Amino acid sequence: MYKISNVGKLTFIFSPFKGIETASVGVFLGIGARFEDKKVKGIAHYLEHMVFKGSKKYSYRRIKREIEGRGGAVNAFTSQEMTGYYASFLNKNLKPTLDILLDMVLNPLLRESEIEKERNVILEEIKMYNDLPASRAGILLDKLLWPHHPLGEEVTGYFSTVKKIKKADLDNFRKGFYLPSNTVISCAGDFKEENVRRLIERKVSKVTSKAHFKKKIPLPLGGLHVNVERKELAQAHLCLGVRGVSYLSEERFTAELINVILGANMSSRLFEEIRERKALCYDISTEVRKYKDSGAFVIHLGLDKNKIVVALGSILKELTKLKKQLVSAKELDRAKDYLLGQMAMGLERPQGKMFFLAESYLALGKIYTLGDIKKRVASITASQIRELASKILKFKNMCVSCIGDFDDNVGDKIKNVVS
Repeated sequence: MYKISNVGKLTFIFSPFKGIETASVGVFLGIGARFEDKKVKGIAHYLEHMVFKGSKKYSYRRIKREIEGRGGAVNAFTSQEMTGYYASFLNKNLKPTLDILLDMVLNPLLRESEIEKERNVILEEIKMYNDLPASRAGILLDKLLWPHHPLGEEVTGYFSTVKKIKKADLDNFRKGFYLPSNTVISCAGDFKEENVRRLIERKVSKVTSKAHFKKKIPLPLGGLHVNVERKELAQAHLCLGVRGVSYLSEERFTAELINVILGANMSSRLFEEIRERKALCYDISTEVRKYKDSGAFVIHLGLDKNKIVVALGSILKELTKLKKQLVSAKELDRAKDYLLGQMAMGLERPQGKMFFLAESYLALGKIYTLGDIKKRVASITASQIRELASKILKFKNMCVSCIGDFDDNVGDKIKNVVS
């Protein structure tokens, strides 16, 4: 149960959550890293950091203390197509929490001194992600999946771009995209909708400007692409990826079921084969990424560098099996139950409900209820699973990235296995 309404040009989504002591609220903007100008790559993420560095009413210390000191938690994220600021809190603290979040987003100070200090923090964050082997392998894979496209670039930006971002750049980016017409406030808690709405109305500006996006549509991807990065590590990390379906695709839930069948849990095919039967790795996982006009299916594992070829061959066999053989009725039922069960458990928490409502609205322009999703998932057949697997899991269009202490010819070995 939820209600969508407008507060000025801003979209407000409210879901009542009766009988619990905590609630969640978030301010979400339909702007992310893919909409940035190349010269200021990383600016959406930079601005996300700066919003926490003080607003007209609250110092950066008060922002944290007023929420955390009242038993709550506050956080934020920047993705390719969205930026979000959110908090979970005790019901009695709705007013101060919402006031802080809105003041942060609407009235950040963006002081020069804080911009310079935070620049160093972000540069350290970039180093951290590049030093984490699993993260680094993912970064390399994205560049292969979306070459010469913003989706293949790092959300955090690069040393060369982050070092050049100035206060004027941050101001212009905020004024261009942090607008009511581009904002969704999502709230889930034991409140009356009109009470939350009244608090928002007191803070929201009557600005009616619209954000203007430059969106570059990804070109089709063809050919086998391999990127090997040599680094002295105790364990190698391997990523495989293919282009998948978008948020707007009618096959998106079929893609989610493929993800469950292959690698989303400990009873999945890849976990069972690569980890349990062959003991080639500690963990292997799969992921579905969805954007408004593109998507990907990704596999990741960490393992001994000398087992790369064996593991890769075993993974490809499992993918081939899914493309050629129908999934049994029992396995398909288990996958559907897992997908819907994970979704239901998320929606039974205020924070999960808050995220679901905001992300659905920003991505799709509408919200499907759990009942709607159950009907769509229930209708998916084993033939549809095989058909989509055959369409997206094409080895000739596969991207493979790995990082580790490899021999010089590991790239050729990978190509020989996949070809």
